[in-house]
Amino acid sequence: MTANHRRILLAFGFLLFLTASETTSCFGQVVTVPQILEQQKSWKKFADEGKKLQIEGRFQSRVTDAFRMERIDVTFRHPSTIRLPDRIHKGQRIEVVGTFVSDGPRITFSVTRMQVRDTDEEQLRKRASEPEWALPDKQLELAAQFVPRAEFYEDDVLRQEIAALRTRALTAKKKLIAGNATALRELLAQGEKLNVSESLRQELRFEQALAEVRLPEFNPDQLQTLVHTLPGWDGRVMQIPEPLKAAFDRDPVAAYAHALDTERKYLHRLLYIRVRLETLNRSLKPDGSNAGALARIIRDELPSEVKIAAEFERREIQWHLSRTAGMDRQELIQVTELFAGLQRRSESEQLRSQWLQEQEKRFGTNSLAGLLRTADEYLFVAEQWQDQSSRERGVQLLKEAWERAGRESPEDVAAIAERLKTLGWEYFRGGWLTADQITMLPKDDVQLAIREGRVVRGMTAEQVTKTLGKPRSVSRLGNSRVLREFWNYDEAGLVIRLRRNLQRPEEGMTVDDVARTR
Repeated sequence: MTANHRRILLAFGFLLFLTASETTSCFGQVVTVPQILEQQKSWKKFADEGKKLQIEGRFQSRVTDAFRMERIDVTFRHPSTIRLPDRIHKGQRIEVVGTFVSDGPRITFSVTRMQVRDTDEEQLRKRASEPEWALPDKQLELAAQFVPRAEFYEDDVLRQEIAALRTRALTAKKKLIAGNATALRELLAQGEKLNVSESLRQELRFEQALAEVRLPEFNPDQLQTLVHTLPGWDGRVMQIPEPLKAAFDRDPVAAYAHALDTERKYLHRLLYIRVRLETLNRSLKPDGSNAGALARIIRDELPSEVKIAAEFERREIQWHLSRTAGMDRQELIQVTELFAGLQRRSESEQLRSQWLQEQEKRFGTNSLAGLLRTADEYLFVAEQWQDQSSRERGVQLLKEAWERAGRESPEDVAAIAERLKTLGWEYFRGGWLTADQITMLPKDDVQLAIREGRVVRGMTAEQVTKTLGKPRSVSRLGNSRVLREFWNYDEAGLVIRLRRNLQRPEEGMTVDDVARTR
C-alpha cells in the first residue's frame, strides 16, 4: 500500500471520528472499508477469535441472503431476520456489525446488525446547511473532510458536490474582500489549489485585475498576464453590445456577476482595454513627448478606442508646437509629415507659422544678414509646402534687403536682384513688378516697349537707338517750327519718324510714328 493510500485511510478515519454521533456503537469505533483493507492480513485471525467489528462502506449489489460493498472483495451474509431496504441503491452508505468467517481460504462476513444511511453527497449537503458550518472557512474545512472518500471511491458525484461547496465558500469569501487586491490574489491561489470551477476562477481573476489596476503601483507585465488568461481579451474586432459597455462602466463587478457565460468574453475584452489604457497612461511622459508612440499602440491594439488615441496624438502635437524654436528644417519636415499622417492640416499650418515666427525672432530683420536669412526660411517653407503666404513674405524680405543693400552693401545689390528675378520679379519703372504685372501694362508704354525691344510713340531718339541700334540711313524734313527725321531700319523692315519742336528745344526729338516697310 502506497504512502498516499495510507494518508487517505488516515483522513478517512478522521472523517468518521468527526461523525461519531452517526457511526459509533457499543462495539467501538466504526472501521471504514479503507481501514479494514489495510488490516486484510489479520482477517483470518479476526475470524478465529470471533472478533466483532463494525464496518462502514458503500452498498454495491445483493443476492438472496448476501450483498457486496464497493472496493472490498468480501461477501456479507445476513440472516433472514435482517432485510435490506427495497430502495437501497448502489453507493448508499451502509454500516454492518458482525464477524469474519473463515471457510478454508475463503473469508466472508456474517452480519448480525445493519443500518443504511444517507449517501455521502446527501450527508455533505445536510451538514453544510447546519449553522456550525455556515462560515466560508468552515465550509472549506467540511469539504476537505469528504475529499478522501471521493478519491477512494473515485466518486465524481461527490467530487462535484465538494467542488460546489468550495465554490460557494470562495464566492462568499470573495464578497467579503471586494476590492482588496492582495486578498483576492491569495483567494485566487487558494481557488487554483482547490481546483474550484473555472467560472469562479475567472471571476476571481477579473476582480483581482480590477483591484490591481487601481493600485498606485502595479506590475504591468504580471497584470496583463493575468488578464490574458480570460477568454476574449484579444478580441480586436469584437463588437461589444452597448448595454454591456454601460454596465461595465457603472460597476464592472456587478456587470460580471449578472452576465451570461456567453457575455463574459465581452467583459474580458473591456477589462483588457481598461488595464492596457491604464498601463499606457502611466507610461506617458509629463511633457507628452511619447504620446504619439502610445497613440499608435492604442490604434493597433485597441482599435475601438479612437477617441483616446486622438487625445494622445493631440498631446504629442502640443508638445511639438511647444518646441518649435529649437527645430531645424529637417525636424520641421518630419513633424509636418507626422501631422499630415494624422490628418491634422490646421495644426500643421500652425506649426509652420510658429516656426517661421521663431526664425524671424532668431535672425531678426534689422540687418541685411538678418533680412536675407529670414527670407531664406520663408522661401524654404514656401517651396517645401507650396505656401503662397510664406512666399510673399520671403519676397517682401528680399525687396527690403535689396533696398538696404543699396545703402549699405552695393556689391550685394545685383545678387539680390537676380534672386528676385528667379522668383518672377523685375525692377521696372522704379519698382518691383511681377512678369504678369508687366505684361498687363499698355502696349504703348515706353518702358515696356524698351524691355520688349519695340519702338513706340513717345520714345526719345536715345531710347530708339538703345532699342534698335543706329539706323541704316536718316533723312530730314523741316521748317521753322518742326524738324522731322526718318530713320530707316531695312533689316527690321521699319521706318521710324521722329519729330522735334524747334520752338521748344528742351523737349528733344521723340518718335512720332512707326511704319513697317514689309
